[in-house]
Amino acid sequence: MNIKSVSTPIGFFNSIYSSSGLQELAFLGKKNSKHPQDKQLQKLLEEFFSHAGSKKKPLMDLQGSNFQLRVWKALSTIPRGSSKSYLSIAKQIGSPGAARAVGTACKSNPIPLFIPCHRVVKQDGSIGEFALGTHNKKYLLAMEAL
Repeated sequence: MNIKSVSTPIGFFNSIYSSSGLQELAFLGKKNSKHPQDKQLQKLLEEFFSHAGSKKKPLMDLQGSNFQLRVWKALSTIPRGSSKSYLSIAKQIGSPGAARAVGTACKSNPIPLFIPCHRVVKQDGSIGEFALGTHNKKYLLAMEAL
């Protein structure tokens, strides 16, 4: 396991790699990491946070249940500047009664930003929860709407 660090406008992250790719982007908030900078991922994140955004993603080594993997794959299809409801994701993956479970899978998303769980909102259009903080979800949605 290899651990490096990156910084973003919403805070610091540790990037945790297996031999197969990025396994986790662990949010540290405003606390800086003691690990060396992840220059390659830092460049991708700078593109992500730029006005134009970026469609590039790091090689990922996702670990999760079959259901989680289906949810995370569906999240990756939501275009920048768009959002979908938990219910619509549940329907998209063939589990129309599992909107709450989709929310749980979003909460356990190991690679936020690149697997854009922040683009999932409640059916009534309200913002919903976010593992990195509701204020960061609002920031990301506003940034992507530009």
